[in-house]
Amino acid sequence: MSDIAIALAWRRVHYQDSTIVDLHVHPSLKISLFDKVFTAPLHADGAFNPFSFESNFNNLRAGGVAALLSAIYPPERQIVLQEAPLLKALRYIRPKAWQAVFDGSYFDGANRMLDDLERAVAATTDPATGRPQAQVAHSRAELEAILAQGNGRPIALIHCLEGAHSLNRGPGTTTQQLLASLEHFFQRGAAYLTLAHFFENDLVHPCFPWPENIQKLGFFRSERDMTLGLKPAGEQVVERMVELGMLIDLSHCTPPARERIYDIVGQRAPLLMTHVGAYALNPDPYNPQDWELKKIADTGGMVGVIFMPYWLTPHAGKRGLNAIAQTLRHFVDVAGSEHVGIGTDFDGFIDPPDDAPDASHLGRLTQRLVAERCARQQIAQIWGGNALRVLRQGWGK
Repeated sequence: MSDIAIALAWRRVHYQDSTIVDLHVHPSLKISLFDKVFTAPLHADGAFNPFSFESNFNNLRAGGVAALLSAIYPPERQIVLQEAPLLKALRYIRPKAWQAVFDGSYFDGANRMLDDLERAVAATTDPATGRPQAQVAHSRAELEAILAQGNGRPIALIHCLEGAHSLNRGPGTTTQQLLASLEHFFQRGAAYLTLAHFFENDLVHPCFPWPENIQKLGFFRSERDMTLGLKPAGEQVVERMVELGMLIDLSHCTPPARERIYDIVGQRAPLLMTHVGAYALNPDPYNPQDWELKKIADTGGMVGVIFMPYWLTPHAGKRGLNAIAQTLRHFVDVAGSEHVGIGTDFDGFIDPPDDAPDASHLGRLTQRLVAERCARQQIAQIWGGNALRVLRQGWGK
């Protein structure tokens, strides 16, 4: 195949053959904490910058993204109170960010972030045509209606929650209140809940979350007990999620918690790990082992490759497309191409690879896959076909 033919092929595969779905993105963090404008053009560079906006509307459009699972994450207070006390300066430097963390309950904070994101999406309406350029899909039916619009359709944003601390309504929250919070967010359109995040919550224990390069001056070093797993309230919430048709994301859960959830769910619902690497390539407890990949595939679920080299390879450098492609190949080999996708985690305060630093550069991965003779159908599955199947199978009843 000539150079021109390869160039034409990857563009056709990326922009025409694929319905690109990112399983895990955080535009709401930048909108709610830092007053970022969703439609403002802003490209990320190679350096880590917590104030960048990797998943703004223009980057998503340039990258060909059709839909994204927009993760709502009210920051856990222990980050400031326990891990990095110097961040208390945010009270004066970024008062809105400070208020978002410390005002009210996590439940209230998650609802504020949902409101902020919906306002930002509503503001994408083109004044010349009156057509929205992005829309929130609150249900599977709304998602299908957006996708059916064809060329020029809006980008679909689908709500999800990262961390079950979002269900907590304040001191003394009961299991019944946690279940009520879950149903509240499901009714607001949340397609999945990532049960764990950085710290222990009412449902589950997490893996150690901090990359080694930020563990300086004694910060971000508190340990996690990897033998701890799912709590009794977590078992009830998992069961209710299956009943509701709210997808379960196992990312950040400890290995014992994940194993217990496999037992509870069986094959009744597709399970997700939305933004991870492969344990076989980078043996960190955060990453699923091969037997887990097969378990997730057996449920009809899928795993998404994170765009952060630290979690993909034990010898992470600044460039990451090699590690991303290698992880994709491993997932396909073990779980099958029908159970693999992409969950970039853009704007989740990660350090993305220099060769794919924001959503506008997603086509570079397609270039790589086409050059390595990956089948067009398989690329389309990875980029969104599998995610849409899982949403159609597991979101709602």
